[in-house]
Amino acid sequence: MTHKQAQRITVSHNLTDRITLMLRNDIVSGKYQPGRQLPAGKDLSDLFGVSITVVREALSRLKSDGLVASHQGKGVFVENDARARPFRLASPTGKQSSLLHIFELRMAVEMQAAILAAQRRKLSDLKAMAKCLKEMEPARKPFEQALASDIAFHLAIAEATQNPLIVSFMQFLQPHLYESISKARRNSAKKIETETIAYKDHYAIYEAIAASDAHRARLAVRRVLEGSLRRLNRSGQLEDKRASFTAKRV
Repeated sequence: MTHKQAQRITVSHNLTDRITLMLRNDIVSGKYQPGRQLPAGKDLSDLFGVSITVVREALSRLKSDGLVASHQGKGVFVENDARARPFRLASPTGKQSSLLHIFELRMAVEMQAAILAAQRRKLSDLKAMAKCLKEMEPARKPFEQALASDIAFHLAIAEATQNPLIVSFMQFLQPHLYESISKARRNSAKKIETETIAYKDHYAIYEAIAASDAHRARLAVRRVLEGSLRRLNRSGQLEDKRASFTAKRV
């Protein structure tokens, strides 16, 4: 899903997006192995607490992505074709450790993306980022809508690189973006001061990219990701000594 699509999410569409991300993550992580049949639509509806319409739309998106296929009279199955899943992240060994792994991967990809975005961004890219930031303002939107805008903001940076491979990879990472960003935002939202700091740190990324300052954009992205890790660590959601690097400022 692109940043423009994320911005058009209504409450209903937001539910569909969330269920799609959860199912995609279950498939990519190996919970549902290739060739395995997914639970029936009604069972998924009951499991997630959403309407059957939302489940059907989510499954339709997964079919478009080549992750699942319908077999008439039998149900929906995870695709066997390896070409439909050209890349797969290793299954996490532990929730807390895997969250650190996600942030480390994001740091590697998004810092470079910020550099390229600062060098190549177009006016349309800046407008897309600005729109996301407006909907991310503290206490302006319900949590889920602000979360969708946050994810959209990071995808907008990827699109500003004008590199389709970076865009595709960030879209592939979207289930993991959802996990890491949602946990970080829920933690930040506990205090308005923390939420405000997180927002200003995101705005600093936009300002650096708008100023075509690649070095400052790179550091601004690092500040956002390290800030999230620090807060998660303090709240006990990240118990890994390797996260100690987040105490440093560059």
